[in-house]
Amino acid sequence: MDRPLRIAVKEHFGSAAALSRALAGAGHEVVSDRQTPADLLLIDLDPPEFGYRDIIDRHRAAGAKVLMYPHGAGPALEYDGLYEPYEHVDGRLVIGPGYAEFLRRLEYPAPAPVIGWSLCGMAAFRPCRTVRSVLFAPTHPSGYGTLVDWHRDRNAETYARLLEGPWNVTVRHLGTLEQNGLWPADGVDFVQGRMDLAYGEIDAADVVVAGEGTFPHLSIARGVPTVVYAQGYPAMYGTPGEQPTSLRRPERYLDYLRYPFDAADGPLDEILHAAASSEHPIADWKRRFVGAAFDPLAFVAMIDRTVLEQPAPPVIDDTRGLTVAGFADEMLERPELLASFADRFGPDDDATLILWGPGLDAPALLQTVQQAAAAAGLADDALPDVLLLPLPGTPAVDRCIADRADALLSEWPAAGRVGELPRWRALAPAT
Repeated sequence: MDRPLRIAVKEHFGSAAALSRALAGAGHEVVSDRQTPADLLLIDLDPPEFGYRDIIDRHRAAGAKVLMYPHGAGPALEYDGLYEPYEHVDGRLVIGPGYAEFLRRLEYPAPAPVIGWSLCGMAAFRPCRTVRSVLFAPTHPSGYGTLVDWHRDRNAETYARLLEGPWNVTVRHLGTLEQNGLWPADGVDFVQGRMDLAYGEIDAADVVVAGEGTFPHLSIARGVPTVVYAQGYPAMYGTPGEQPTSLRRPERYLDYLRYPFDAADGPLDEILHAAASSEHPIADWKRRFVGAAFDPLAFVAMIDRTVLEQPAPPVIDDTRGLTVAGFADEMLERPELLASFADRFGPDDDATLILWGPGLDAPALLQTVQQAAAAAGLADDALPDVLLLPLPGTPAVDRCIADRADALLSEWPAAGRVGELPRWRALAPAT
């Protein structure tokens, strides 16, 4: 690289701070989004509201590439009913492989590389036998002070159930209690929160109960037992009088996104103590949506490649007579799928298993497949011919795989052209 890159950042309440530090530490010039020209714009959203697309267009016109960084944490359902992805964005950085898979299921048009968890320091899970203190973080109102009735009602219902319990309750709220659908109560501590990534109250609690969004992800990353509520609700702009849109393809992803401990699933005391007893029930979910710690060096290298190199069309190496596609992350969670294929085909058979890792780079994909093989009880010399594909989950890659593969080894919901392939288990002869 002949010169440092000039990178413009539209900061959203500290969400890009770790990214900016990594880039500045590597010698790049980090400036505000108001400064042009730049080689790259990092921006948190791409809606056709609030001037976001004006910022994107201004930087694109000056020759910059545009990447979206995580606005916060939690599934972003805006592309399934609220608005379409903006075509002038070159990619969307995501926290963990679950977000990349979610975007693949929505047929998001651009790459979505995984950068890891950068929003706070991570800590090991902290089990708790007896829950004595609960931190409650209700779904907060928008910057306009408005909150749709559905969220206000869920806040009020969950709060009322917490007040019935034997634990000490602290409420961390944004906006007024009334805006959140809450009310004063004896014995409850109230903390007026701010739009930041502070986690002091999280670390002081035995369990966190929170509306779906960034806050419960912070508590999960900090290792604090967490219960979530109000999951899977359509995205909104938060403007006064706004009516929610309908989700268009929830069957593709809602089960995949759902956090295992939801306050609506039964008696609250049982759910809180189950969440506090072990991390095992959330292990797969946490790997998907909190993921590994942010690696500044890997992030900077990825940014350098994105800015300095032209994207290449997807290419798949030669495969054998029968080609079956699968998802590396699904093999890790369901190693019996990989085992079933290895029972039928060995390394010398005329068959190739393509394992796709949307969002993962080559080292992360290799590690995922090695862990899946170990979980399936497969030695290296027992594996069939496997082709690892660390390509993005874009429609272009999807079409390329669908054109090459004869079948799909997966139990995930169908999405894209790959989802139209016949399922291999339905075609496989009995052994």
